[in-house]
Amino acid sequence: MSTAAGPTNDYSDTADEYGRAEFTGTMYLAFRDVPWLISQCASGSRALDYGCGAGRSSRLLKRLGYEVTGIDISDAMLEAARELDPGGDYRRIEGGRIPLPGDSVDLAFSSLVFFEIPTLEGMTEAAAEIRRVLKPGGVFVLLIGAERLYDFEWLTVKVDYPENRNCQPGNAVRVFLTEVGLELTDYYWTDADYRTMFADAGLQVVRLHQPMGSEADGYPWINEHKVPSFSIYVARK
Repeated sequence: MSTAAGPTNDYSDTADEYGRAEFTGTMYLAFRDVPWLISQCASGSRALDYGCGAGRSSRLLKRLGYEVTGIDISDAMLEAARELDPGGDYRRIEGGRIPLPGDSVDLAFSSLVFFEIPTLEGMTEAAAEIRRVLKPGGVFVLLIGAERLYDFEWLTVKVDYPENRNCQPGNAVRVFLTEVGLELTDYYWTDADYRTMFADAGLQVVRLHQPMGSEADGYPWINEHKVPSFSIYVARK
């Protein structure tokens, strides 16, 4: 999802399958620590799921006790979200404008969406719009691929493509999610890029969490226990 352009990836043919997929393998690490992190950093009862897709993260936030509004630009994904969660609040975002009033949510969450935005300017515009709807002191939790995601082999996220080697900020990169058999094109951004984005959007980064795999997870990790595959930023308004 982008305020400046359409989405990088078309999920219209895979929305239902993608929405029903479980958080397993490498993707398990992306979400494993999210409930703990939110309990440590956020409060209140109203949440926004920015780029909700088929609603997996929205349903997670609901299980944590939040009243959630999920937004996306994909009609297919929103339809899948409503089928999986008939009582949920899922809305389409138009022209980059979040369909909520200012200062209305305690928590904004976005999972694996911002690296579909092709420009730093577009990311900053999206973050600034999220800031608009956050209450004073509200928290934005951004889950994204770690800076070195494309440098290593992972259990269920495959990144061995020629264009991923020696990639520079703003370069298109490819990944293959083996659990759902889906190839995606994203954009590579560094930690410095994300921190610039937050600052320019008027948000203060207060925490960076990078989950690491362990034997207790029950997976035969390849590099997930050595190098972080995901980054979770916590920024406050």
